[in-house]
Amino acid sequence: MKFKVGMEFWIDYAHSVEGHEKCEAKHGHTARVVIEVEGNVKGGQLYRDNVVMDFDELRRICRKVLDELDHRDLNQIFDFPTTENIARYIFEKLKKRLPAELARVTVYEGEGKWATVER
Repeated sequence: MKFKVGMEFWIDYAHSVEGHEKCEAKHGHTARVVIEVEGNVKGGQLYRDNVVMDFDELRRICRKVLDELDHRDLNQIFDFPTTENIARYIFEKLKKRLPAELARVTVYEGEGKWATVER
């Protein structure tokens, strides 16, 4: 049986998107980032057999990646810091570091706007 577990985080950043009428001027966002991992739960006698991934470990690893973006000007990191590219960056960084299989990263740029990248 496969399970998905996830956590949400918040980051603040500034960016501008060249060529975009509304977003070309430098501005800031508070983004909600939802990260989901998936895996099997064996249901055995050991703690680790009963979880996809420990939440404290997931938080620690995700926070390291998200801290690279938090309170930064994302134009210094990306050529085009769109929500899609931010989600892709987080996904690519996390999939190399997480012991569980990364299933999905969703970045909500403010309210009602988001981009999701999935395995």
